[in-house]
Amino acid sequence: MIDVSGALKNPGSMFPFTEQVSFEPVTMMGEEIAFRDAVLEGELFGAEETVSIDARLKVTVQAHCARCLESVEYPMDIQVEAVFSREPGEDEFPITGHTIDGGEAARSEMIGAMPMRFLCREDCLGLCPVCGKNRNKSLCTCLEGAVRPNPFSALLNLLNDQNNKEV
Repeated sequence: MIDVSGALKNPGSMFPFTEQVSFEPVTMMGEEIAFRDAVLEGELFGAEETVSIDARLKVTVQAHCARCLESVEYPMDIQVEAVFSREPGEDEFPITGHTIDGGEAARSEMIGAMPMRFLCREDCLGLCPVCGKNRNKSLCTCLEGAVRPNPFSALLNLLNDQNNKEV
């Protein structure tokens, strides 16, 4: 919680702040994503019954690589701009007493700025689709192009037997 009493008493003045923020893990696309070392740092600006913040959120996101499933730590640095009011409107956050919760505004910005998927590195080779080995750690001898027997193999044979005629 950030004390905004100075900004409310002195409209038009800027006040620096730093807040350690903690976020509960979230589940996105079936994966639990955790957050650590979150710090919100910036300036408060008071104007009548509202307080605006202009800040940076620095946080480390802990997730799993979308290709190889290894643990990934992804640092984020996000711009956070928000308005707080005693009587919040649609795009405003509440002022409770003389404090605001900068983490609430930072969380909404952070969720919107997160990538759709996390990668341990851009050239991650992922898991072998045949044996499941992590191809970043060891190469396997599986033939990816080989057709593995499965219930739909008969359909492939049917297509091949038609001499490329439309089925």
